[in-house]
Amino acid sequence: MKCPVCHSEIRDDAVFCSVCGSNIAEATAIASLDGEPAPGAAASPEQSPGAAPPEPEPEPVPACPFCGEPIDPADPFCPSCGARLSAPIRDIEFEQTGSGPVPGPDDPGLTQPDFARMAAVPEAPAAPPADPVPAVGPVQGTVPPVAAGPGAPAAVPPKKRMSGGKIAAIVVAAVAVAALAGGGVWFYLDQQHQQQVAEQEARRREQEAASALHDVHIDVSGEGWSTDAGASRLPVRVSGTDLDGTAVDEVQYVDSSGEGVRLRQGSYELSVVASPIAADGAIYQVPDTSIPVEVSTDDPNENIDATSESSFVLTPIDAAEVTDEQIESAYELAAADDGEGAADADALRDAAVKRRDDAVAEKEAAEAAAAEEAAREARHVVAASYEFYLPAYWDGRVTVEVDGNNVTIRSKAYPRLTVCEVQVQRGTAQFWGDIGRGCMGEVDLGQGHYASVWATNWGYTIGELYMRNSTDPDDYYSLEEATEIVDLQTGGAVTYEQIRDAMIAADAAVSGGSEAIQPYLEAQIVDTIQPL
Repeated sequence: MKCPVCHSEIRDDAVFCSVCGSNIAEATAIASLDGEPAPGAAASPEQSPGAAPPEPEPEPVPACPFCGEPIDPADPFCPSCGARLSAPIRDIEFEQTGSGPVPGPDDPGLTQPDFARMAAVPEAPAAPPADPVPAVGPVQGTVPPVAAGPGAPAAVPPKKRMSGGKIAAIVVAAVAVAALAGGGVWFYLDQQHQQQVAEQEARRREQEAASALHDVHIDVSGEGWSTDAGASRLPVRVSGTDLDGTAVDEVQYVDSSGEGVRLRQGSYELSVVASPIAADGAIYQVPDTSIPVEVSTDDPNENIDATSESSFVLTPIDAAEVTDEQIESAYELAAADDGEGAADADALRDAAVKRRDDAVAEKEAAEAAAAEEAAREARHVVAASYEFYLPAYWDGRVTVEVDGNNVTIRSKAYPRLTVCEVQVQRGTAQFWGDIGRGCMGEVDLGQGHYASVWATNWGYTIGELYMRNSTDPDDYYSLEEATEIVDLQTGGAVTYEQIRDAMIAADAAVSGGSEAIQPYLEAQIVDTIQPL
C-alpha cells in the first residue's frame, strides 16, 4: 500500500512509513476525515471516471521517523529528539514494527550517543484510541479542511505523536544501552583499578626490595683477634653503586665472625681501612685484598654469603715494630665505631702502646745481650790445650796471636808493645821474674802442665829509660805509646805519668806500677783460663 502522507509505497503490515515516519493508523484516520480514500481502497462514488483530476497535493515535509517532528534531510540527527537520522532501514523497521534485529551499543547503525539522546526524549502522552471513523463524509463536531486556493501556503502535516509502544521501546532500549554501557564502564574501571593496584603493589615491592638492607657475611680471620674478648671491630670500606646508580663510599665494621656489613641492592667492593686492635693491644697488617659483593635479590629478608669470593687475613705485626702512626690510625677508626657492641677504643690504644713499649724494651735488652755475647765471643781465645776470654776493656785495642799453646797479645795501636803472653810448661813456673818482667800467675791444665801468664812492666821500663836519658834509639818511646800500654796493663787504674812522676820524686827505680799491673792481669787473664 501507499503512505497516506507521502504516498510512498510501503509494506502492507507497516505501522510507520519507512520514508516519512508517519503513523499509518493515525494518518489513515485523518485522511478519512479529509475525504481521502484509505490506502489501497477504491475511488469514492462521487469521483466518477470522467471527473476532473484532483489538484496536486503539496510536497510532503520530511519528518523524524522517531518523534515525527519536521527535520532537515541534510541533518544527521533529529533537532527534537536527537535520534540519528542516518540509521539503516532495519533499525527504523525495528522502531516501527518491533521486529527485526535489535540494535545495540555495538551496532554500527546506532551509537551510544544516539541511544542516550533517544532516552532523553520526554515521553509524550499516549493518544486516546480513536472512534471508528466512516470512510467518507464529514464528521459532526469536526472542522472540515479548508481547500488550498491559488497562492495559499502549502498545507503543513499535523504533528505526529509517538505511541506508547514506541516510547516504551525507546525507554527499554535506552535502559538496556545504559545498563550495557554502565556494565562496560564498571568492568573497564574495575579492570583499570585492579591494574593500578597491581602496579602499585609491584612498585611497592620494588621499592621495598631496593631499600632493604641485607646482612653480608664475609670471611675474616686474625691470630689473637676476637671481638668477643673485647677487641675492636675491623673497619671495612664499602665502595660501589646501589641499584639506582647512587655512588656509595662508607666505612662499616665487621666482627671476628665476619658479620656487620649491611648493603642494599647494587654492586660493591670491600677493603680494609685500618687494623683492628686486639684485646692485648696487638696491631695487624692491613691486607691489600678486596672482596666483590653483588646484591641482586628481590627478597628483602635474604642474607648474602660472600665467603666464597675472598677473605681478609690479619697478620699480627711484631709488637716492637709497631709505629705510632699505625696505633693512631687503628684508634681513630675504633673510636668512630658507635654501633652496638663497639669496644673501648681508649683502653685498647693504651694496651697497644704498652705492648709496643714493652716489646721495644725487651728487644733492646735482647739486642744488648746479643751484642755482649758477640763481643765476648770476639774476645774468646782458644789455644791448643786451653781457652780464655780477654777483658771487655781491651775491645778493639789489642790483637791476639795464637801459636799452639803460645798466645801473644799486643797493642793494636803500637804493635811493638806486648801487653802479655801466655805459655804452657811442664810443672810450675820456677822463676817469677823481677820488677821489669814477671809472671802474673799460672793455671793447672792437668797431667803436669801449667799455663802461665807473663808481662813486661812497661810503666817502670819506660820510666827508667826516661830517667837515664838513654841515647839508644831503641830505648825511645813516645808519651802516647807509654800512656796506651800502661792503660791496657792496669785497666786504667794508674797512668804512665803517675808512675814516671813517682820515680822522679823518689829519684830511684821504684816498683813502677807493678802493684796495679799484676792484680789486673791476674783477674782478667789468669783467672779465665780453662783447660780444654
